[in-house]
Amino acid sequence: MHCKSVIIALFLSCAFAVEARAQAFVSSIQSENFDTIICGKKVGLYTIRRGELVAQVTNYGGFIVGLYSPDKDGTYANLVTSYPTIHQYMNYNIGAVGPAVGRYANRIAHGRFTLDGKEYEITKNSGEHTLHGGLKGFDRTVWDVVESDESKLVLKCILPDETDGFPGTLTTYLTYSVTDDNGLKIDYEATTDKPTVVSTTTHSYFNLNGAGNGDIMGHILTVNADRITETDRAGIPSGKLTKVKGTPYDFNQPTRIADRQMEMKGFRFGQKFEIPEGKVMLFDNNFCVNHKKKNKIEKVATVYSPESGRLMEVWNNHPGLQVYTGARRAIALESQMYPDSPNHPEFPSTVLRPGEKYQHTCIYKLSVKP
Repeated sequence: MHCKSVIIALFLSCAFAVEARAQAFVSSIQSENFDTIICGKKVGLYTIRRGELVAQVTNYGGFIVGLYSPDKDGTYANLVTSYPTIHQYMNYNIGAVGPAVGRYANRIAHGRFTLDGKEYEITKNSGEHTLHGGLKGFDRTVWDVVESDESKLVLKCILPDETDGFPGTLTTYLTYSVTDDNGLKIDYEATTDKPTVVSTTTHSYFNLNGAGNGDIMGHILTVNADRITETDRAGIPSGKLTKVKGTPYDFNQPTRIADRQMEMKGFRFGQKFEIPEGKVMLFDNNFCVNHKKKNKIEKVATVYSPESGRLMEVWNNHPGLQVYTGARRAIALESQMYPDSPNHPEFPSTVLRPGEKYQHTCIYKLSVKP
């Protein structure tokens, strides 16, 4: 056989082997557990794939149910925290397991903001504050399936005017696609018929050793950010941006999470403890990521597991990245605008007006580090 033909044959053989491994793993997921009718609309589980990456999404809440990628030995695992049935997603605890989040991600202080001189009272669902858009946001909506093919899923939802107290009918298109370089690309596009505020995100929890396989304390994190938004204990920003240099929040160089976050092994509920110097109890912070150009899609973070060899890059075109490691068994890396921006004119604006288009892109790109 000609040398060139041999190379092509070997390439195709490897490609088919990768596809077979991915198909065998994903086919074990019981998609029929997601087939139902909610609010008169059909709900299902949709699988998209390209190359070595496979993702599964349900059109209820836009939840990412699965994200599968091989480790250094070629073994597949689901890298996101998930539930096995649609009924568990319908009753999930807010902020968990991978929903689409909007119309406003993160917190709005005291459930109110002023826009164009008018004060709006919105649903409080986190003590005295509003979290992730209230009680009837993206995560509680059955999205219409606009388009579905092997590597792309396009969803649409309409949040009526005054939903949870927010002004404006918000029409949002959400596209999940798998890129040629093993990235899960998430695109939000939204328009409104009245001035409103918008900040979207996706709230997946990642463990690069496989969801449920130990904790992420040995993961190595890098975040391209010089500041974080200073907050109180409820996560409400003061308006001040705090420099990370010389603090546990400095991840500009690759750093093992356990080197900055205290471990809780053997901890008992009610036990008193002291946080070691140079560490925090957990990370739940908005990092003000550095972008060379406004609205340009750039790499803002990486997380790496020496155990599995998996490396995940986070690319976005938004100024914020919420890093959450409170569960210790997984890490959330939420691309977003700053929390409580409607009450802080010094923050990047989240105002969307009629005739404008809100656009947000985040890519989770997976590979294996040699």
